[in-house]
Parts: sequence; C-alpha cells; structure tokens
Amino acid sequence: MAELWERYRFPVLAALAAPLLVALGYLLGRGDRAHPSLALTPSPSEVRVYVIGAVQRPGVYTLQEGDRWIDAVTAAGGPAPDADLSRVNLARRARDEDQVLVPRVGERAAASESDLVDINRASARELETLPGVGPVRAERIVQSRETDGPFASPEELLTRRLVPQSVYEQIKDMVTVGP
Repeated sequence: MAELWERYRFPVLAALAAPLLVALGYLLGRGDRAHPSLALTPSPSEVRVYVIGAVQRPGVYTLQEGDRWIDAVTAAGGPAPDADLSRVNLARRARDEDQVLVPRVGERAAASESDLVDINRASARELETLPGVGPVRAERIVQSRETDGPFASPEELLTRRLVPQSVYEQIKDMVTVGP
C-alpha cells in the first residue's frame, strides 16, 4: 500500500486540490458582486458633527464625508433668524467630531482658555480647525515646531512666516502657547 501511495500521491493530491482551487477562483472572481462588504472601493464614510448656537434644532448630526458645514447647519434645521453666518466658515469640510458653533448677531465670542488651540501641542488636524489654516499650513506649523522648537508666543506664526498677516488677524484670539 505504501508503494502505491508513493507512486500516486501527487496525482491524488492534485485531483483533490483542483476542485478547491476552482471554487476559490470562482469566489474571488465574483468580488464585490457576491459580498458588498468586500467591495474594493469603500462607500463614503459618515461623520458626526455637533451643531450648536443659533440654529433651529441644535444636536449631533450624521453627514457624509466631504459634506460641508453648510450641510451641518441645514441638517440642524437651518440658521435661526438672529444667526450671524458671516462669522462661520460654511465652506469648511465637516470632519468627524467637529463642533459647528453658529453665533448670534451681536454675541461676543466667549473663548475660554480650554477653547484656545495650543500651537505647541495641537495636531495638524486640530490646527486645521482654525480659519485660514488648511492641511498644508497646519503641517508647516507642526514641522516648524518640531524643527525650530516650541513657540514662545502666537506672534511667532508671523515671524516664522507660517501664516500671512491676514490669517494671523483671524486666529490671534483663538490660539495660545503652552509649555
């Protein structure tokens, strides 16, 4: 019996493996038609944003990746009659965990110390929440902090030529420097 096995083991193993390989090839060839969860191109991601302030229905809303803050305000029932939309960048793309604050006309911006962005500690993503700071500028700020050391004051964003004066004027009351 051992002689027969030695002599025919490869043809027997090939005969047993062939149907398995054919079945595997069939399943792989079907790709995402058989199982949508195996699709090569993922469906758009959802992001959740918290919309507060002068909107009709404040709350947490689910948006699609790529939607903008205007879509978040619309999801919250639209702006209230006394909303000051000129102080909100409605064109900004919504990111998961964003807080969209729509101020009221005449309302003073009440930024506490905890609301300020620490340019010595903030990630590039956190820096991007500042007006006029996109992915490229945020990355330059992080790189400068790593290369040139921590910032001694927010004004160093200007002296290191990381933001133009116009952007600095928009963000100077929104940033701080920590140790």
